[in-house]
Amino acid sequence: MIARRVLGDFVFMKGAIIAGYAAVRGEADPFPLMAALNGQGHPLCLPAVAGDDLVFRAWKPGDPLVVGRFSIPEPHAHAKERRPDLVLVPLIAFDRHGYRLGYGGGYYDRYLSRHRAKRTIRAIGIAYAGQRVDDLPHEDTDQRLDAVVTEEGVIRFERD
Repeated sequence: MIARRVLGDFVFMKGAIIAGYAAVRGEADPFPLMAALNGQGHPLCLPAVAGDDLVFRAWKPGDPLVVGRFSIPEPHAHAKERRPDLVLVPLIAFDRHGYRLGYGGGYYDRYLSRHRAKRTIRAIGIAYAGQRVDDLPHEDTDQRLDAVVTEEGVIRFERD
């Protein structure tokens, strides 16, 4: 359902690089969507932790993954680094303002802050409808999402 909603509600620039993630701990799985986007010719990538930073490395369905930091599957270190145009973001919860609760490392927030200062990069949370809450505590360094897609629909947010 999530893949169908994204494909039906968003227009992707030809050749846009899409970053996803390998779902862990019951997260909504973006791999069906990523397989469809790969079939449309979009280059894909997945996150990997490099020191205190998040990098994105080339990946396509069927490529092997290795266990990275925090036991999260990621591409091999020799996979080419990519700069995504769109990042599909995992989350524990999200609120009506577009803030998300992650696992507390701030990796996505730091990556988005650094790269949004230089270029256009969109962030879409992938979640289940039950993960929505009214308000989450947030700090000035937290990056808001452009949208969240759940099995029930698409929720768009305006960023400042």
